[in-house]
Amino acid sequence: MKALTSRQQTILDTLTKQPKLISARNLATLVPEINQATVYRTLDTLVKRGDVSRYVFDGQEAMYEKKSENHHHAICLDCNQVLHIDAPDRKILELLGIKNFEVDSLEVVVKGRHASH
Repeated sequence: MKALTSRQQTILDTLTKQPKLISARNLATLVPEINQATVYRTLDTLVKRGDVSRYVFDGQEAMYEKKSENHHHAICLDCNQVLHIDAPDRKILELLGIKNFEVDSLEVVVKGRHASH
């Protein structure tokens, strides 16, 4: 695989430091030395390379994160906060009970609201 350019590495390093998913628009504010159009193009390239994951929930703005061990997401419908859920894919597939089907990838998105206190 081709080495990353300096801009690609800067964007990947910035994504690595983010504690949660981030939009391209917000990411661009964190790397002011790279213009916004280049941030969008670079994110597309990094997604195609497999270095970055891209998520679009219910027609919302695309969100990005550095690819890591597979995990799933819960979205609060009131505030749009996205939480990470660590659940083993093997266990989820077991619960789903899909027969005669080879799964290439699995993404679970749980929608709801933060519990009231």
